[in-house]
Amino acid sequence: MSCSECLCRDCMLWWSSRCPYGDCWDDYRAKVEPFPGQERRFWTNWNKPGEQAHWCRGGFSYPIADCPNYVKYQTPIIQFCLGENVQKWADGYIQCGLIDTQGCKKCWERWSKAEELKGEDR
Repeated sequence: MSCSECLCRDCMLWWSSRCPYGDCWDDYRAKVEPFPGQERRFWTNWNKPGEQAHWCRGGFSYPIADCPNYVKYQTPIIQFCLGENVQKWADGYIQCGLIDTQGCKKCWERWSKAEELKGEDR
């Protein structure tokens, strides 16, 4: 078991950067429900602060509690929108860099202005 085999890597919320727990379900689980077993020494950083609280370490996974927000990954559709390509996810979420930085309204205004200028050039 390694991070590449983690349930998070097969979750649509993780891939679309919307996971409510951040980057790793086990990081969250280690904080709210630390691993209850004996000290484990099967990985390089076993003695660092907080490492023993994790459930997935040293090639072992203890999936006692699966992530309650897990959504099976489905490949998003790439579509062109007004200002740039966007990713449309199976649950309807649209991932767009312009939405995140400027918002749809600003993008729409910029696109409308460009269309007006095109019309004047004709």
